[in-house]
Amino acid sequence: MKTEITLAICMYNAEKYIEETLACIKAQTMQDFHLLIVNDCSTDGSVECVKRFFKQNPRQYELVSLPKNRGLCAGRRFVEEHATTKYLLFVDADDWPLPTLVEKLYHKISSDSDLMAVGCYQSFMDSKGKDLIGGIFLGETSKEGFYEKAKKEKLIFMQPTAIYDRAIALSVGGHQIEGFPLGKPHYQDLCEDLDLWTRMSDLYIQGKAIVVAPEVLCRYRKHEKALSANSLGMLLRMRHIKMNLKRRRKGLDEWSFIDFRAQLSTEEMRRLEKDACAADALRRAYYHLRAGHIIAGVKDLFLSIESNPHYFVDKVKHNLLRMK
Repeated sequence: MKTEITLAICMYNAEKYIEETLACIKAQTMQDFHLLIVNDCSTDGSVECVKRFFKQNPRQYELVSLPKNRGLCAGRRFVEEHATTKYLLFVDADDWPLPTLVEKLYHKISSDSDLMAVGCYQSFMDSKGKDLIGGIFLGETSKEGFYEKAKKEKLIFMQPTAIYDRAIALSVGGHQIEGFPLGKPHYQDLCEDLDLWTRMSDLYIQGKAIVVAPEVLCRYRKHEKALSANSLGMLLRMRHIKMNLKRRRKGLDEWSFIDFRAQLSTEEMRRLEKDACAADALRRAYYHLRAGHIIAGVKDLFLSIESNPHYFVDKVKHNLLRMK
């Protein structure tokens, strides 16, 4: 019987962690999936690590090396067009999927024809694999909750480690790679999962739904390099995704990111920059306090609160009050 799942890893310079991730894949309680690894022109020993791992731990896999480095979103779009299975499940090259990830997500999505995507909760770990406080606990756990949110034209936040229907995703455009400025930052790689889930949410009128299994099934690695995350870029992308959601629901053509960015007023940009400052300051505070740099950490905490107190409160509520 032909497998219904492609488990895909988009890899770029992942030699430090890829074998740990592959070991987690090899330990899955359900192994009936096609494993596809996409190498986005890595310049380190990532490919050699993959080949060495499977020489020592034999398993079917497909390794595709792209001719040009184009980023995460383009890699995922390649998988959507290259794969032939009904479902896709992406795992980041440095994450630790827990043993029952594939089994539980597949069982849930395949047992309800209304479901077009199913995600899970994720816990945080640091670059060395040590547990961190917090995690990603996003998404509606029931179809009714999803329908209500989709009807109100809300953005659909859910972690990218999710199983979804490939044909349905492509029917709404899949991962978007056109209409973005050339060069860095690669705006198409920011909130790419949010864009896809929100596009798919248009199909709520057909009874289709996106839900989350309220269980931690993957460990998400937070790197210290996150200190320099592009918060402004992510805020711009969220605004862009929201605008196109409203335009689609009105039957209007979508705007490219280039056109959207060009029409923002100076006042709107200043407001977004202030919000981004709050996000960056809180992120720095977390790492400073964790490293024992109390004065620097407290200073950034106050900067975050001053820039946007609502953002600070929301993040604390999300990462502490919603922890299981």
